[in-house]
Amino acid sequence: MSWTGCRTACGHDSRVLSYLRGKCGTRPLQYADMLPLRVQEPQTTRTRRPGHRMILLVAESVLVGGITGFLSGVLGVGGGFIMIPLLTLIGVPMHTAVGTCLAFVACTSSTALLQHIRQHSIDPVLALIMTAPAILMTFVAARLATLFTPAVLHVLFSLLLACIALLYRLQPLLGSEHTLLAGVPGPIPWYVLHRQRTIGALDYAYDVHLIKAVLGGMATGTLSGLFGIGGGVFLVPMLLLVLRVPLAATAGTSLAVFLLPAIVGSVTHWRLGHVDVTLWIPLVIAGVVGGYAGARCVVYMRPALQTRLFMGLVCAGAVFMLCKGLAEGLRL
Repeated sequence: MSWTGCRTACGHDSRVLSYLRGKCGTRPLQYADMLPLRVQEPQTTRTRRPGHRMILLVAESVLVGGITGFLSGVLGVGGGFIMIPLLTLIGVPMHTAVGTCLAFVACTSSTALLQHIRQHSIDPVLALIMTAPAILMTFVAARLATLFTPAVLHVLFSLLLACIALLYRLQPLLGSEHTLLAGVPGPIPWYVLHRQRTIGALDYAYDVHLIKAVLGGMATGTLSGLFGIGGGVFLVPMLLLVLRVPLAATAGTSLAVFLLPAIVGSVTHWRLGHVDVTLWIPLVIAGVVGGYAGARCVVYMRPALQTRLFMGLVCAGAVFMLCKGLAEGLRL
């Protein structure tokens, strides 16, 4: 953003301009510098009352939260890759969308995790191994996100969605799980952890590569802090294809891994001024209701339809974020 645009947005307030010049020094002014000031739009001859703006904001938040929650319930994902494009579509700045979405994911994922704990469909040891590096990288990535312009974040998010789509397309080609308990395990290297779990009526045995698990936790934390997604859309196929975790345990373990990093990332983004509580509250309420409705509808959907819906949303989000990022880059 240019200083001329800043003067217009600030209403030529000399105190605000002096503060921003002292904060930025010689580097270019970014929109993130103005977020803590809650700069208002320039006054026009036809201004809307604050109450009208608040009603519109809450209505848009409820709509976005309801859509995200419903699709999350149908597809079984956290919904970060759905919510962030929708928030940017209604005009929320990218940094604020990332922080607010991460706070949304941290809140809504906790209820689902409790259900997985009751069902014992979670590997607690693997979750702890991956959570520690994930928390560290979430804290680092959340602060790193402030160094990128919104245009760069839009393009990076688009590339992330493209990689996710490619990963899911390759999933049937990479083989299936080999985790049913077949006998006593033989000698294993020090960096491999042998796990045995009983989920439902089935016994599973699988070997976890500790180095891959740590790297996977770091990647999950980076995605959570940088892009505001829980990481489940990336973590579930990684647990299944790379770490060879049973499919019955992937969803619960994924929630356990990214819940604490999501909380840490949310607090970090909040301290940086990237979490809008006015958006977050209606998002969570509508998301819980929409998620319940989506979970009820999923039993009536064919798996092939779910797959096409997921791939369509990922591809549409990638194209939208890429176009938005390029458009913002051209305006700079």
